[in-house]
This record gives sequence, C-alpha cells and structure tokens, in this order.
Amino acid sequence: MGLGSVLNTALIGLGYNQRQLDVTAGNIANADTVGYTRKSLTASVSYDGNGRVTGLDADSMRRYLDLAVQTQYRTSLAQNNYASVSQQYTARLDTLFGTIKDDGSLPNTVNSFISSMSNLVSGPEDYSNRLEALRTAQAMASKINAMSQEIQDMRQEVEYQISDQVDRVNELLTNLQAIDRKVVSNSQDGDMPVGLMDQRDMILEELSGYIDITVKPTEQGGVRVHMGGGTLLYDVDVMKLKFDARGNVNANALYSIDPADRDVGTLVLENSEGSQIDLLATRTLRTGSLAGLVTMRDETLTNAQTQLDELAGSLARAFSTHVQDGTAYPSAGTQTGYELDLANMQPGDSLTFDVKDIATGRTKSVTIYRSDGPEPPALTATKDSNDIFLAVDFSSGNYGTIAANIQSALDGDPRIGAGVFAAANPGGSTLRLESTAPGATRIESLSANETISDLSAHGDAFALFVDDDGSPFTGMADGRPNTTGFASRIRVSEALLNDSSLLVEYAPGVANGDPTRPQAALDKLKNTKVAFSPGTRIGGSNAVYTGSISDFVTAAVTHQSGRAAQAKATLAGQEVVTSNLKTRLDNASKVDVDQELAQLVTLQNAYAANARVMQVVRELYDILMRS
Repeated sequence: MGLGSVLNTALIGLGYNQRQLDVTAGNIANADTVGYTRKSLTASVSYDGNGRVTGLDADSMRRYLDLAVQTQYRTSLAQNNYASVSQQYTARLDTLFGTIKDDGSLPNTVNSFISSMSNLVSGPEDYSNRLEALRTAQAMASKINAMSQEIQDMRQEVEYQISDQVDRVNELLTNLQAIDRKVVSNSQDGDMPVGLMDQRDMILEELSGYIDITVKPTEQGGVRVHMGGGTLLYDVDVMKLKFDARGNVNANALYSIDPADRDVGTLVLENSEGSQIDLLATRTLRTGSLAGLVTMRDETLTNAQTQLDELAGSLARAFSTHVQDGTAYPSAGTQTGYELDLANMQPGDSLTFDVKDIATGRTKSVTIYRSDGPEPPALTATKDSNDIFLAVDFSSGNYGTIAANIQSALDGDPRIGAGVFAAANPGGSTLRLESTAPGATRIESLSANETISDLSAHGDAFALFVDDDGSPFTGMADGRPNTTGFASRIRVSEALLNDSSLLVEYAPGVANGDPTRPQAALDKLKNTKVAFSPGTRIGGSNAVYTGSISDFVTAAVTHQSGRAAQAKATLAGQEVVTSNLKTRLDNASKVDVDQELAQLVTLQNAYAANARVMQVVRELYDILMRS
C-alpha cells in the first residue's frame, strides 16, 4: 500500500470519526429529550480494482427502536386511557351514591325516610311524627333530584370533553400529514430522516391515547394509519373527525342511530371527498379515551340515571298504587278464573295474575300494562319465562275490544301459548279471565294496580310523591313511557305539605290515630316486591331485578361500588402493562449517557489514531523529499 493510499484512508477515517462524534454528542445532548431515540451512523466502504479504499458512505443514520414493542405500547396506551376514563367516572358515581357509612348518602336518606314512616305507624296522631315524615320525604326527593342533576352534569362534561378531544385529534392528524410529507420527501435519496421520524412517532403516540390505531409503513417512507376496527384514519390525505356537541344534555338526551331521535353528539369520520362514516353507529371505536368517554355518556352514566329514575318511579307508585283484587269466577262450583273491574286503570297502570302449572308446581307471573301509545314500558322488552310483561291498548274505551286485545296479547306470547287462557267482557268494564284447562293450569290470583289521583279514597294508597306538575306518576304520559328523567322531577305533593293530617286521615270518620295508611306505605317500602327494568343493569343486562325498594337501593349502591372497584383494578393492571411496555421501549431506544460517553472515548482514540497516521505519512514524505 502506497503512502497516498494510507493518507486517503486516514482522511476518510477522520471524516467518519467526526460524523460519529457529532452523532454521539447529539445523543448525549438529547438524552432527556422526550421522544428522542438513540442514533447511530452506518457506513459502507468502497474499493478500487486493486483493493484500495476509495471512499466511505457515512450518510446513513439509523434509530434504535423495537417496532414490535412500539406497536404493543400504542395498543396498551389506548387501553390504559380507556380504563382511566372509566375509573374516573365510576369512582365519582360510587361517591355520589355513597354507603350507609356516609352522612347524607342515598342509603341513609332512604333509611331516614323509612324510619320516619315507622315512627308514624307507632304514633300516627303525633303531629311531630307527621312533620318528620314529610321532612324526610322532601329530603329524599331533593337527594334524588340532586343526584340526577349531578349525573347529567357529568354527561354534559363528557360531551364537552369529547368535543375537545376531537379538536385535538384533528390537530394531530394535520400535524401528522405535514411531518409525514417531510419524511417522504427526505427519504427519496435513500437516507432516513431519523429526526423527523422521531417527531412523527410522538404524534402517533399521542394519537393512540385518544383512538386505538394501527400504523403501517408505506414504500415511500410514510405511514398509513387505521383505527383498531380497520377504518382508515390517515393515508396521505387527512381524514377529519366531526362531533356535533349538544349544549343541553339531560336525562332524555340519549344516543340513537336515527338522527331524528338522537339528542347527543355523534362522532363522524369524513374523508377529503366528503364521504362520512358514523363511528358510533358502526361501533368502530373500541378503546382509547374517546371510546371511554362515549361509553360513560351513553352507558355507565345513563345506567346510573336509570337506577335513580326506577327508584323515583317505584317510590311514587308505592304510595299512589291501590291494589284492586279480582273476584273468583264462577262464584260457585269449580273455579276457572277471576273477574276484575278495569274502569279505574290509567295509562301505565297494570293488571297482574299468577298461574300455576299443576303438573310441575311451577308458578309464573303475567303483568299486562295499559299502554295506549306507540312505546310500551321498558319491562315488556324482557324475555324472562317466569316474569312476563305485556302491553295492551285500552284507548278504544270499548271493554269488549280491550278484552279481545288482552286475548291477542296472551295468545301471541310463546311463553304463555295460544288458547291457554280466555279473556272476555261479560258486561260493563269487567274483564273475565279464565283458564281453558283449570285442571292443568290454574289462575292463582288476579288484581289491578290502579294509580290513585286523590288523597281521600283508599287507606292503602295516596299520592305522596308526584311529578313536577303535581300530577300522579303512572310511568306513562301521552302514550309514551316517562320514567326516564323522573328522578329530576319527583316532588312531594303540595296538598300533603299543606295538610299533614292526610298522611293518616284518609276518609271521614277515620281517627287521627289510625295507623292503616302509614302501615300500608311502610309495607310497600320494606316488603312489597317490585320489578325493576333491566336498564338499571342490576341483576344483568336482560334480567329483571325483583325486590323491595329498600333492597333496590342497597343493590344500586353495591352495583356502583362494584363497578368502581372493578374499574380501579382494571386501571391498575393496565398501568402495569403499559409501564412495562414503556420501559422495554425506552430500554431499546433511549440514550444511555454512560454508554455514549464510553463510545465518545473510543471515537476520540480512533480520531487520534487516524491523525497519528496522517502525521507519520507527512514525516515520511518529508524524509523522502529531503533524500
């Protein structure tokens, strides 16, 4: 090897060493920079035909990055943010519902009311007992009102949070497009613009917290981003998220696929050509904070509102429902059924009969609601084989037609079977319901649950709790269920507040010490079994929870506490997974200053060695020139 070749090699080495020193210095300087990945310089040596070094390509940079772990981390980050949103709101609901240990909690407020009614039973003539019963009734109604308002405030808060996050996602997508185009442009000569790629990864990491995404590289050096369900989010052109936030979210503001019935915002993904996909209608969102917020608004918080609405409705009906028992038919001989007067049934009232299969001894209950409009009560959607709920139109006012409608409803339900019962109108407003084979299927009872409008008609019923317009609550209004939102509307009757004697004296001649009315109310609160809608999610998404009002309050509090504990545990577990993945990602990509300093020493030695070679070559040339 000639001196010229040696000198050339040393010069190339010095240049390469200088580039390596620059990269190493950059690594050390950016060791604490968020999103920065460790860089290194790669080189390829070129030779001439005689094996002499003619050049060194030292322009190719690479990043230390585990792409598989990065993908897992993004997925875990989306799940972590979803769990975080869930934990935040379930914890707030748990605090809102409270426990028996919390002063002013729902259980304590209900128990105080029940205790005051028990005291009224013991001393109905005591004026202070009457006032205390009304005071605790007002406190309970106010507590339910306030809880309902807080839940709707949370739903409104979520609505605004979704709007804010959509704006941020759109900003990130715009930034992604700008940086991605720079990456593609700078990749055309074969080099990797690693600094720009770091910036792009930071955008994608933040984006993955809002929406679950998958990222695939393109042949040009760019990226293509899909949502977890496969919907394209970014590919050269930017998709845009749209959210039509509503400024007045209340209990009746619910999501629906039908825009005409939707009273909250929906998420729409729009491409550059104007084509749109409703991400909520297509259930495209799976995880990430946006999906978590939507779940809170449309499921978790809505279910909590349903629990309050069902509690409020059951309280109102417990006091205002008079049970009218049917009479055995025929009055003499072999009984085949019952007769019942339907004249006082209002929309939302119901009639109930129990039937027994003689062969098996099994008993089932059938409840028929008076439902005159297009939407029946929620319980009619359940498919329980032992607790059957049906809806029948009474609006014709013709009791022959009503009996025929009842017959049609019974025959049309496969859980009952056609021809098992016969419904007829023998005259007036009377319904006659018979078993066609009483030796096989016996009707055990028949009764009507009638809402009482006045305060001086029956000992077992009076409208203590009413709707906000003062009307008795039946669960139906204008042909539609109106239980939704009743927790915000329940009030104590002004008539009772003005005359507390009506808590006891329900008819002329009734003594002011008669415990009949308060005892009936207390029994309904503590002992009477009530069927609650599956919308409460107590007992399952399709099961009917049956229990006393007191039992239901306990079940609702337990449900919220359980959901909060589950969400907390899920978040804790997910945080561990996410943290571990972050650590693995950092270990593969972050700068180790000690390692870089050691590399710096090595490079300095190499630099010095190349410089010494050049010095020796110069000295040899000097000797040659002098000789």
